[in-house]
Amino acid sequence: MKTTLANPVLDFINTLCNFVVLNLVFLISCLPVITIGTALSSLYYVTLREARGEYGYLVRTYIKEFRKNLKSGTAAFAVLFVIGAVILFNLAFWFNLGGIPAAVITGLMAVGAIVWLFTFTYTFPLIARFNNSTKQTLINAFCLMMSNVKATLALLLIYAMVLFLCVFLAPMKLMMVLFGFAFIAYCQSFVFKKVFEPYEKELEKAEEQKREEAALNISL
Repeated sequence: MKTTLANPVLDFINTLCNFVVLNLVFLISCLPVITIGTALSSLYYVTLREARGEYGYLVRTYIKEFRKNLKSGTAAFAVLFVIGAVILFNLAFWFNLGGIPAAVITGLMAVGAIVWLFTFTYTFPLIARFNNSTKQTLINAFCLMMSNVKATLALLLIYAMVLFLCVFLAPMKLMMVLFGFAFIAYCQSFVFKKVFEPYEKELEKAEEQKREEAALNISL
């Protein structure tokens, strides 16, 4: 009886400790700033595996993917950083200018900022799951954000809950440092898992067809 009760408790403690270490490694990986994209794509690779039930070593897998995604993650982050900086500059400039035309442009910039946020959110899970060029990944992120309204709203809800807790619950800030970013990515991964499923099936069918064609060519 004690063993049966102890195992779930030990499993929970072990998982929590792994997420704490993963979160700390992620934060350290983000310190150079330009590596934030690589860190995010590596984190989502790990959490997507967990969401699919493909359990394994969290930190070891993260480090392996960090090296693999260094080029693609850095390139995507650099492009998004420049676009985000331009939007933010225009938003602040037109907001402070005043007047009706400035208010209209400010509204457009605000919409652009929201679109940018969710394009950013979809980009790094895509890098973690699929092999594409930086340009194609960004296009796919934008298209997925626009075509999966429910999923995008679910991601917005996660962001809103985290922001609310950070503002009104003081210990939440400590929790973010300990395991918060890894846990948020894990929660989001269930959303991304649903979004990616149709495309993963198409990819699997294409790969299976290639294998069949290769086997047929060998037999001939």
